Amino acid sequence: MHWNSNISPVKRSVVISARNDDDDSCDDEGKVEMKVSIETIKAKLRMVSTNENEENNNINELKKDERGKVKRNDSSTSIGKVKIFINESTPPEVVMFFKLLSNKLKNVKAIILSFIAGSVLTGGIIFIPLYSQVTTLSEPVTLFETILSEIGRGYVDEVDTNRMFETGMSAMLRSLDPYTEFEGKTEAAALSESIDGKYGGVGLVISGATPKDLEKIKKEESRILSSTILPSNNSGSKLLPNDAIKDQDRLNTLDGTDEDEDDQGASFRERIAERKLLEKVRNQGIRVVSAFEGYAYDYGMRVGDKLVVINNKPVTLETSVEDVRNNLRGEPGTSVDISFEREGVEGVQTITMPRRTVKIRDVKLAKLIGSKAEGIGYIQLTGFAQDAGREMRSAIIYLQRQALEASNGERPLQGLVLDLRGNPGGLLTSAVDVASLVVPKDSDIVSAKGRDFPAVRYVSRVDPIVDPSTKLVILVNGGTASAAEIVTGAVQDLDVGIVVGADRTFGKGLVQNVEELPFQTALKYTVAKYYTPSGRCIQGINYKEGGGSTENGGRYTAEKIAAKDRSIFFTKGGRLVKDGGGIEADYKVATPKVSALEITLLRSGMISDFATTWSKNHVLTNNFEVDDKTYKEFQNFVQQKQKEGDIELEAFYSVPLNDLRRALKSSGYKGSSRELENLQAGIVKEIQRDFEKYQADIKEDIGQGILARYLPESMLIERSLRNDDQVLAAVKLVKDDQQFKTLLTKEGISKETSSLYSPTKNISYNSGKKELFPFSVTKR
Repeated sequence: MHWNSNISPVKRSVVISARNDDDDSCDDEGKVEMKVSIETIKAKLRMVSTNENEENNNINELKKDERGKVKRNDSSTSIGKVKIFINESTPPEVVMFFKLLSNKLKNVKAIILSFIAGSVLTGGIIFIPLYSQVTTLSEPVTLFETILSEIGRGYVDEVDTNRMFETGMSAMLRSLDPYTEFEGKTEAAALSESIDGKYGGVGLVISGATPKDLEKIKKEESRILSSTILPSNNSGSKLLPNDAIKDQDRLNTLDGTDEDEDDQGASFRERIAERKLLEKVRNQGIRVVSAFEGYAYDYGMRVGDKLVVINNKPVTLETSVEDVRNNLRGEPGTSVDISFEREGVEGVQTITMPRRTVKIRDVKLAKLIGSKAEGIGYIQLTGFAQDAGREMRSAIIYLQRQALEASNGERPLQGLVLDLRGNPGGLLTSAVDVASLVVPKDSDIVSAKGRDFPAVRYVSRVDPIVDPSTKLVILVNGGTASAAEIVTGAVQDLDVGIVVGADRTFGKGLVQNVEELPFQTALKYTVAKYYTPSGRCIQGINYKEGGGSTENGGRYTAEKIAAKDRSIFFTKGGRLVKDGGGIEADYKVATPKVSALEITLLRSGMISDFATTWSKNHVLTNNFEVDDKTYKEFQNFVQQKQKEGDIELEAFYSVPLNDLRRALKSSGYKGSSRELENLQAGIVKEIQRDFEKYQADIKEDIGQGILARYLPESMLIERSLRNDDQVLAAVKLVKDDQQFKTLLTKEGISKETSSLYSPTKNISYNSGKKELFPFSVTKR
């Protein structure tokens, strides 16, 4: 029964309408209406007031009942009032009205009570766990604050509490995985730059001694640390931290043991050698490692230039690379005076450069390779900052125009080789932007989900700018990680291209968020795993939380995903692929390992030092090549440095040799120790013979070192491609229509591990920005 009551001020009468949904006796409208004058109602209400006292008296009499309770025939006093008011002369419609009014009052009361009870229950469900969480967090936070305060106040020596705090945060987060990190002011600024892909400065990459280096020199400790504005790829990065690389290397060894040089001790001889190397770094001063095209390069700065004065501030042996970097950088629109020395040029040169917004380009090179008429393009993509998608689009369009011009408009771009070797990744959204340029519209690109991370799926909503007839090849190696693997996985799973490499990519299938914190700091932490279009996660290592008083000092534990635990998935065309451990190349082209001699020469800086010396005495000519005469000069240079103790050719084997030497000495095997000395001498002779065996490789390194002092980075990359076996293999694959199509079918799976040919050398140029944000990352 539903009732509506409205008072009309004009007619001053009450219109009572009733509708009984269940009563078939009602008329079509289901309503009964009656008009009662206001005066009649008022008279009846006065009767209620008059009889109220009588009812109260009756109730008082009932209280005298021996049970001490009032027993009513109805559930409320209001109902009793209604009954007193109603008599035999009351119209039935009025009786019905007041009965329903009483029932309404009871329903409202029940609703209010239900609402209150529900609110209390809901509040308990929400706030009790929250209160429990706050209680759980408040205890350790209070303890940490108390301990930090007590140490800062009462420790025997003065301590830096800010540094202690960062140490504590780092140790805490290190218990989770290598990608979760607290970023202090300096690190947070670098992180922001890597995400944005730009900063205010002059476009110089510099290297030299860090404050830690200078401190170690004073303390006569033995370890060299090198720092640049953009560190080399071998030193790890925010995208691919050193710990992650070490985990990968350690778990890929046969025995799975982790060798830590810091725990092996250092002999007096080792300490002297390392100290000399550290002194060498300091004495060389702050030097230019790279000058960006369009910025410092265009103003005349070159690799190897030694900075001596920055804005009237001398660069001394005690000046760290961070000090110089801070002086070079600043607000765009301001200027900086730079004085420098160059080998082979007398005196000090001074230039004034404007500070600008320096864009760190992810696309380092885009050009047609081989015969231009063949229309095969090459793009080297070294990162995934915010503008990676825009840069890739421009590069592809440029190559398409070049191909049409080279063929007089007859042939479009026939093939595209996208080089992702050594690409540590970047922003997840940038990876989606790049993939959208080559995959079909409405294709899944990647999905991600985590414990508190809402499941999200990225789909290409635009038509690709690469024509389906253009053959696409992706070059990868063990340094291809994160966002670069997202693009590679999408291309492979959707069967739109061939992945070429020696084996597998890095295997980073984790997503990190960057949370901005107070005081210009930030927290980078893992929030999800990502999945390729086929549904596989390519994460190669499972990390488990450490912490507490564990054997490894509270550090996380890392376990490589075994081959037997990798699940099978299928590409869009039915090709078999697997998860875990990165993305396996569809077509494998082996790259020979670099010789021990070449590694030693590069690590010791001999090639760079020789290039500096060569520049003093020679003039660069057109079509420069390292001939036999120059190579002989280099060998003599190395022999002289060996006599002076600046290099040990057997340094590549020094760690295992010293381990064995200490073990033999502790066991008292003096005879075997003498045999070990003979072995070391034999190794030196073998390495010296490698000058002839690996002459071609070392000549190429020398050539790159010398030309780096004269040519921009893009020309150095272009020069390296001519002897790059994997690039040459990719070009050959693009030209072979039948083989390319076969590899994209199920029938071609059994042939995927065959090499095109046996390469004779390994020249894989991996350049570009290295200190970039981890990994596929989303920023809030």
